[in-house]
Amino acid sequence: MSRIPVSLDPWQPRARHLEFEGDLGPDDLPRLRADALPGHPLRVRAKFLLERGSLDEMRLSGVISGELWQTCQRCLQPMAWEFRLEPDAVLLPPEGTRAGLSEGDDFVELEADGLLRPAAWIEEEILLAWPLVPRHADCEPAARPEFTEGERGDNPFAVLEQLKKGGGPDRDDP
Repeated sequence: MSRIPVSLDPWQPRARHLEFEGDLGPDDLPRLRADALPGHPLRVRAKFLLERGSLDEMRLSGVISGELWQTCQRCLQPMAWEFRLEPDAVLLPPEGTRAGLSEGDDFVELEADGLLRPAAWIEEEILLAWPLVPRHADCEPAARPEFTEGERGDNPFAVLEQLKKGGGPDRDDP
């Protein structure tokens, strides 16, 4: 098992059938660091493998797990989002085509130089799985709106009706 490299050429024979494993921190994942809750740990562990698929395509598969802190959008308190992702994707060389891939296949387009940057790929997978509206399973809203009976103000549709008829609340009749 090898440590996660900064970049690798997946087409080199020595890169195939190697398993890469390691921990990534905030310095390795700048986009996650920017979106994560400051002052809380950002832990990511990745283990992945490059190998030839049954159709002679290069596949990238593995497990990405970790913990990322966010703000709950319901109670506005910090919360830990624990994740475990199991990506399986076909590598596409620069300028490669998706011909021959089934519609259900995920793919990773390599950089223009033909190299795979594992930290960027791992970060992208996590961002794709990131909850749209993070919230605790059981919490109360931070503040409930207070309404009292009969407290309504002007009905905006009544004001529009007056404008439509030619009169308005601010209009002086000659």
